[in-house]
Amino acid sequence: MKKNIILDVDPGVDDAISMIYSFLTTKFDVRLICVTKGNKDLDQSTLNALFVTENFSKKQIPVVQGAKGPLKKKRIKKLNVHGKSGLGSKINVTQVNSQTINSQNYTASEAILDCVKKYKNIIYICNGPCSTLATALNKYPQINDYVESYLIMGGTIKGTGSITPYASFNMFSDPEAALRIIKTKKPITFSPSEIGLATYLDQPILDRWSTYGTYGQVVKDLYTGYHDLLLPTDKFATHDLCAVLSVAHPEFFEFEKVKVKLNTSDGKKRGQTIFKKKRKSNITLITKADREKIIKEFEKCLKKAK
Repeated sequence: MKKNIILDVDPGVDDAISMIYSFLTTKFDVRLICVTKGNKDLDQSTLNALFVTENFSKKQIPVVQGAKGPLKKKRIKKLNVHGKSGLGSKINVTQVNSQTINSQNYTASEAILDCVKKYKNIIYICNGPCSTLATALNKYPQINDYVESYLIMGGTIKGTGSITPYASFNMFSDPEAALRIIKTKKPITFSPSEIGLATYLDQPILDRWSTYGTYGQVVKDLYTGYHDLLLPTDKFATHDLCAVLSVAHPEFFEFEKVKVKLNTSDGKKRGQTIFKKKRKSNITLITKADREKIIKEFEKCLKKAK
């Protein structure tokens, strides 16, 4: 039976990759795509999400524009690792054919509420800052009653951050929003940055994938111009891909029950996550991933799409 998911993204190269996989796998029914300001400004991120959806999803999936910034309205620190437009250096989206489902009285909060009430047992995968989800929960707390679980792509196990020495980009961008999700008490899984770094792709893999037709070529193009600051330039992180794969194929990963302390101060450690083992907890941390199986799974999907 397919899992109903909401994808919350800020495309972003790795967000786009996670979307493509979610469209291709037989494990998911993607019911809604929310766009949050993060890697790029909200308008460009929305264009990117619409572009990926209309070109690579075989069915029509609603896309809704979400939070324009963090809950406390602080400016998000830029991390220019995704190319000028957010989809690498070869793809520059300036216009699309489709539109978001937003209207004057219909925001992402209403879209999320309608989606979770309609489909139930929703798994909400947050691959960007948690701002849109937290805003929706603050407006409609009953959303939490219908969600089966949350997955947050963010945080670090060892405290080595990408945006600061202490924090990953998503956690630093809106720790208050992430804390709002933690307080739901629902099952929550964290996919920390170490997992996406450990399961990196390299150029020979991308070159091979580019022979698998349109999908494979686009994946290679997306990664051209993408550079995670914690990896050498010839290796490419798979952060958001790992997040969705951990839901589709949990057997590829190792998990540990934990409690988490999240720094929401305005100091130098803002966004820092400290995970500690806790045998009985609603929070799960991904601690290891099988790189070979992850690569093979995505490659299999690309071949089928050829």
